[in-house]
Amino acid sequence: MAEQRVVIVGFGNVGRGLVKTLLFKSSKLAKHGVNIVVVGVVDSKGMVYKPEGLRPVELLKMLETPRSGLRSLEVAKQYVDLKELYEKTKPDIHVELTPANYETGEPGLSNIRFALNEGAHVATANKSPLVFDFKGLTELARSRGLVLKYTATVMGASSFLSLLDHMKLQDVYSVRGILNTTSNIVLSLAHEKLVEVERAVEEAIVLGIAERDPSIDIDGYDAAAKLTIISNVIGKPVDFKSIERVSLRGLSLREVVMAIKEGKAWKQVSSIDYRSQKARVALEKVEPGDLLYHVRGAMNGVVIETDTGSYFFMGKGGGGVETAHTVANDILAIALREV
Repeated sequence: MAEQRVVIVGFGNVGRGLVKTLLFKSSKLAKHGVNIVVVGVVDSKGMVYKPEGLRPVELLKMLETPRSGLRSLEVAKQYVDLKELYEKTKPDIHVELTPANYETGEPGLSNIRFALNEGAHVATANKSPLVFDFKGLTELARSRGLVLKYTATVMGASSFLSLLDHMKLQDVYSVRGILNTTSNIVLSLAHEKLVEVERAVEEAIVLGIAERDPSIDIDGYDAAAKLTIISNVIGKPVDFKSIERVSLRGLSLREVVMAIKEGKAWKQVSSIDYRSQKARVALEKVEPGDLLYHVRGAMNGVVIETDTGSYFFMGKGGGGVETAHTVANDILAIALREV
């Protein structure tokens, strides 16, 4: 059975979900002839590593720590040093799960570059490094004979990007979709409970659906990042900063009620027309005849117009456990390539 040594950098919801997935799905991995050995786990303030591999009981212990709490463990290092981590553990696969940063792309951007330069394959759910340097990172991986997988960055609970990657011969004219789960849930709540968006956001925070600062989602940064990645996969790159963003903030109860009376619904729609080079993330009032009208709650949906017709993809947008499974599938794909 082929052994693949893995380091996990970033230990939030997806990182913890990934540890659970690798532990509970070890028998399924074994059926594919793969043994995933986690040799290191890193959060924002500390790291734990073992060259021989962390035992299941040790990984389960990590799941009991609070956010950024790995350093509370006796075996933990009270600092983060990727160079030391790599020298001690010599990983085959680097999993990058640090939070997105749409100002600089860091620390994920530097972490992925470091991993590739050290000869490790990479699987990531962090969008921002790809937003800032998709071409550079993919070319670096290719030049070193390595794999860079990022299926979890768009519609994280599905394999949408893998499907899109198999449309290389189509000429894509436009992409239009609902790409941010939090915003879609917020708008669904606004319609179902007849409240303004600000109130729906507050409820989503209480329910644990939205972050305490949901700006990245409701102000369109996350959706714009996903639109950027989709465009790069298609082969028609768009500059992230050139995408117009219109926030959900300010959508009034009166506007919500009027949409319902008209039989319509407000959606945060991400769109790009490659013929006009216009890209935006904005509120749209959509009709029942629009495929996106039926994309509600935690679902995401994308309509792609091509020279061979229009295609509609719909699936669950994300969630820690679901996204972790997509990352795990990327790890398996890399491992099978190495078998």
